[in-house]
Amino acid sequence: MIEPTGPESPRPARGARGPAVTPAALVASVLVAAIVGGAVAAGVTAAMLRLQSRTNPQKVDLSSGVTIREDDATMDVAQKAAPAVVSVVTDEASLSHGSGFLVTSDGYIVTNVGVVANAQALTVLISSDARRHDARLVDYDCATGVAVLKVDQVSNLPTLAFDSTSGLRPGQTVIVVGGTLNDRRGVSRGVISALHGMVTISTTYGSGSQAQLSDVIQTDAPIDAAVSGAPLLNVGGHVVGLTMAEPGGRADGFALPAGNLQPEVEQIVQTGRLVVPSLGVQSTDVGVTTAAVRGGPAGARIAAVAAGGPAERAGLRVGDVVTQLDDQRLDDAHPLAQVLRARFKPDQRVTVGYSRGGSDGQVQRTRVGDHPACA
Repeated sequence: MIEPTGPESPRPARGARGPAVTPAALVASVLVAAIVGGAVAAGVTAAMLRLQSRTNPQKVDLSSGVTIREDDATMDVAQKAAPAVVSVVTDEASLSHGSGFLVTSDGYIVTNVGVVANAQALTVLISSDARRHDARLVDYDCATGVAVLKVDQVSNLPTLAFDSTSGLRPGQTVIVVGGTLNDRRGVSRGVISALHGMVTISTTYGSGSQAQLSDVIQTDAPIDAAVSGAPLLNVGGHVVGLTMAEPGGRADGFALPAGNLQPEVEQIVQTGRLVVPSLGVQSTDVGVTTAAVRGGPAGARIAAVAAGGPAERAGLRVGDVVTQLDDQRLDDAHPLAQVLRARFKPDQRVTVGYSRGGSDGQVQRTRVGDHPACA
């Protein structure tokens, strides 16, 4: 008779020698097998990847393959632009000065109105020439902020070229190269932080103590009085803006767009005098955001109307907001002064859209040509 006595004790295989396999040894064997199996699997996976890499042309390379660094680009732009950048000394006693840059080889220089306003002198220092040069103010425009100087009896000077600003984007790298005085030159790098901005600055020119500049480029590149008037350059070394600093203020980085200034600079160089279309008004630009917050339309709010001018003859009044010229709506990127200068000529007829007390209207007037006044 067979009696149940519990699980049968394991017996060694016939012919086996040595001690019996204990549970702990069994577990250790399993772990070893797992490790070996993982290694084999990894080897198989690596072999498969090597096999795939033979037929797949794509390659992942996490090492740096960059050979041109941002610092190198900045130094290259600064080195090439420097010979065409000048210092404009406006007070020889205190050595107060700003910057500018050459746009013709015979001595025409672009700077901003703030640099030359109330200047006691206009002395230009050119990098490639150890001599001082007396300069004269050819013409200027307070509305856009540009001024053009001329030094005589020079030739074959290095120049900088304007570039289109239509392709500028926030985040784009820009470089400021200031003039040299006492063997020091201001070079800084930043990015474009915003476009089509409106800034109100304190001024030492015009009838008021403040001026509004519209459609400006804002940047985090530091701009102080010494580099005010310097070119704002893209990484290609072309001028995309004219820097400007507030007198006595902190280094708020902003520049006047080159695309708005180039036609005026060309006119001044060619004719010696700037004549721009005018509606016969003084106005303040109202941006899209300001209009949305305060109510009403974006455009140019009329602050004063010239007696006998086109606006007065058309019946426009103080407080009206000019909203459109022909088919061009006025907004942050298209302020009144810029649209007048870019799209129209003196004595050209224009349809003016305006808003008055919540109602819209239109008038047609022939604009006059006039030298831009400093409000």
